[in-house]
Amino acid sequence: MKTPVNRQTIRQHFTYGWWKYLLLVVLAVFATDLIYTMTAYRPPEEKKVQFYVYGLANEDALNAYMAKIQAEQMPDMEVMDCHSFMEDSTYGAMQLTTYMAAGEGDIYLLSREQFIGSAASGAFLPLENDPELMAIFDEAGISLQNGWRRDTTTGETHLFGIPQSKLPGLTASYAYAQDGYLCVLCANRNDENVLKFLRIMCRDMLTAPEGEATASDAGAPAESAEPQATAAPDPSHTETP
Repeated sequence: MKTPVNRQTIRQHFTYGWWKYLLLVVLAVFATDLIYTMTAYRPPEEKKVQFYVYGLANEDALNAYMAKIQAEQMPDMEVMDCHSFMEDSTYGAMQLTTYMAAGEGDIYLLSREQFIGSAASGAFLPLENDPELMAIFDEAGISLQNGWRRDTTTGETHLFGIPQSKLPGLTASYAYAQDGYLCVLCANRNDENVLKFLRIMCRDMLTAPEGEATASDAGAPAESAEPQATAAPDPSHTETP
């Protein structure tokens, strides 16, 4: 016997079966979002340069600076941006470990403590092999001695980081990490463009804008002084942690 279709049976159907339609709508939204996520365009790694700051950062200013570099000097890049996360003993350290293990981020600004630990495990690209980058500091008479660290996995010593104290423009206007070091993640998958941006940024940040206070002037602890020298660092030297 067929159930007659009328106002009463329809009302009764929705009274007891409304959840089925709600579930159908939820599943449809979920499926649409999943399909969009899976099919959305993602720039290839060789078209991205990302700067991760483990400390304080003016993200708006830093993103504007990177957008300017992209437009004027690296127009073939599709994504150039920054991401910052606060340094702390629990959640921040966990974020940093996760990002680096996943190969996220290309250039990192890290505190001295995080830099020393990560450099020892071979997480960073040796920078002394880039003659253009080295020439920037040699011509300015700036020593990068404290950036040389020993990779305990190979026993080799390399220049794994650029002390932030050598880049006052970066501290003054854009980002700060405690006794910070600028380094390049080995797993960046875009060495050529990442190093190109690093050279541009280092050249731009050698001097601080006149009349602007640095992060240490605003209350952040100042980085310890380092000797200035024009001679190339001794590869056998390692700073005592």
